[in-house]
Amino acid sequence: MEFSTWLGLVSAGFLISISPGPSALFTVSQSTQFGFKSTLVSIAGLQLGLACGIVLVLSGLGVLIVNFPSAFGVIKIIGMLYLITLGIIQWRKKAENLDLSVTNSKSTFRAKISFAQGFFVNFTNIKGFVFLVAFLPLFVDLRMFSVFEGAIVVVTLVVIENIVMTTYALIAHLSKSWLGDPKKILWQNRITGLALILIGLVMGLSG
Repeated sequence: MEFSTWLGLVSAGFLISISPGPSALFTVSQSTQFGFKSTLVSIAGLQLGLACGIVLVLSGLGVLIVNFPSAFGVIKIIGMLYLITLGIIQWRKKAENLDLSVTNSKSTFRAKISFAQGFFVNFTNIKGFVFLVAFLPLFVDLRMFSVFEGAIVVVTLVVIENIVMTTYALIAHLSKSWLGDPKKILWQNRITGLALILIGLVMGLSG
């Protein structure tokens, strides 16, 4: 994987991670209910689920490309269109507050249950799998795919997701007002949407 391609992967991965979704909502909910430190267990579960999902998608697509080499170009075009569409949707998305109404309660924190919940939030996210199928071929040439390159993708996306979710958990724990400001969320949506469109065009039309 070329360095420029990796930078594109990092940029796109970061933009996707900061967009409020199931992982962010779960993280914020856990942090407001159980506190920042306890939420780190939930985040670890999220990352394991993400890593397993990436491995499954990469291995499945790799088998497909080996048997049908011409499919790579088609998948790459679909991925480009999907990323652009996602960017348009994100740009037009209305500001929706993350639910911060849950406060510390008498609920008992159970590490194993919290970890498992985090794992299944990501691993059973069908939309997440669909996104990975369209997203990864933009950055990984499955015609010359290697285990090392796959490891780079997994580690990169997991580290990014971990940093973003940890930040969400900390912000949710310390300040509810930032995540609840509609104006900040609206601008975040627009910047993320525009960046996704540009990345989709650049990566889809390169090579």
